[in-house]
Amino acid sequence: MREPSNLVSPDVNRLFAGLLCLAAVIACFAYDGTRAALPSWWRDHGGGIPYVFFWISFCFVLLPYRRWIVPISLGVTAVTCLLEFLQLWKPPWLMEIRATRFGAALLGSGFTWADFPPYFIGGVLGVLVLGGISGNWRRRSEGSKPS
Repeated sequence: MREPSNLVSPDVNRLFAGLLCLAAVIACFAYDGTRAALPSWWRDHGGGIPYVFFWISFCFVLLPYRRWIVPISLGVTAVTCLLEFLQLWKPPWLMEIRATRFGAALLGSGFTWADFPPYFIGGVLGVLVLGGISGNWRRRSEGSKPS
C-alpha cells in the first residue's frame, strides 16, 4: 500500500525520528540530572516517558511510514511492560546485568506498578509526535478528508 503523496517523505520522517531519538536521550540525561528536585512520583517513575518515546522513535527510523506509527507505539509499549514484568524474575546472571548502570537503565532493577503510567504516556506521546511529523495530523487540519 502506497502512502498518499501529500505526506512527508520516508527520508524526512527518518531524519526527524533520528532527531527525536537524540532529543529523547538528552531528555533522559536531563531527567537523571534533575530528578532529585522533582516531586516524588516524577523522581521515581518519570524516566519511563522518554525511555518509551526513544524506542518508538528508534523503531520509526527503521519503518518511517505513518501506517506503522500506531503498531510501533503499541509494540514498544507492550515490550516495555513485559520488561517490567520480567523484573519479577531474578536469576543470578540477569541480576548481574541489572547491577550495572547500563543494565539497570535498559532492563530496570525492580518491579513496580507505578512504572506503567509513564510507559503509556510515552506511547501516546510517540503516536502524537510521530503523527505530527509524518503529516498524519496535517492533512486533517488542512481540511481534506482523512483516508
